[in-house]
Amino acid sequence: MMNVRFKNFIKCTLSKFHRHKKSAPDVFIFTLPRSGSTLLAEILNTDPLSKTVSEPFSLEKDNISMLLKYFDKSFLAERYVDIPEKDFKTVLKYLSDLSDGKTRNSFYWTDLFTSNHYLNTSRTLFKIHKLTYHFDDVMSRFKNDLGIYLIRNPIPHSLSRLRKGWATYIDLYSGSKKIKDNLPASAKRTIKHVSENGSGLEKFIVSWCLENYVFIKKYQENKLPSNLIPVFYEDLVLNPETTIKNICNKINMNYNDKMLQALNVPSSGIVHSTQETKNQILAGNKDYIINRWKEDVDPDTENRVKEILESFGIESSRYLR
Repeated sequence: MMNVRFKNFIKCTLSKFHRHKKSAPDVFIFTLPRSGSTLLAEILNTDPLSKTVSEPFSLEKDNISMLLKYFDKSFLAERYVDIPEKDFKTVLKYLSDLSDGKTRNSFYWTDLFTSNHYLNTSRTLFKIHKLTYHFDDVMSRFKNDLGIYLIRNPIPHSLSRLRKGWATYIDLYSGSKKIKDNLPASAKRTIKHVSENGSGLEKFIVSWCLENYVFIKKYQENKLPSNLIPVFYEDLVLNPETTIKNICNKINMNYNDKMLQALNVPSSGIVHSTQETKNQILAGNKDYIINRWKEDVDPDTENRVKEILESFGIESSRYLR
């Protein structure tokens, strides 16, 4: 406990030297863990006007102490769906206070000892993992700010989570208000079959479909919020300059050369990857980074993944690349 208090004291002390006055739109990055969000945040954080608030709803010990200033302990969870309006207003209040520098979270100073830490900033970059279900609700409330929804090929994403022994969220999302009545009958059959008889990979693929379902449905129907853009992780890695410049153009941020350089340095999220992956990133081997998963998945399994996606009405060719 003393250690947590000491760390929070240091962060509070250091924050007094930081001057933040919002004059540019904030940027919200919505995505799932293991989708490249740390990389994207570190690229955009090279902007000298920006400060990053990473994973504001993290359940790390020292971050919980910050969350409990806003929320009841019973509210805290690994994922948030169907948040009651009263609690959602508190979510918005928390994000607004982070934006205005009125509070902080435990990951606020991740760039403190890097060349990308700036003492005077005017916009906040939010990297949020737990609100993908509510991405449209958040952007509708923050109308003057901008959003990015980052999505990754479901196979490497699922393999990564499977290796880490993380949880799936099939029951949580399949029973949610925005999803349960909009699922095609084929998806409901898939959920039932995979939940009862599917492999570990198949369960994570189904979870990927459900966790991203609100976004994918709106994206395929051209109904995304006007202040949000989709970004594919594969485009970021394989066509970095074009993709980053396009992102900067859409979020009113000036492109700089350090953004491209950040791609050749393993991000802080690389702690979840193998040493070989780190070496390939340093070597600039983009094909390895994108296609490594093909060594672990045979054609029959890949076809099964396509069938699962298609059962949800998801255009597999758009995401399996």
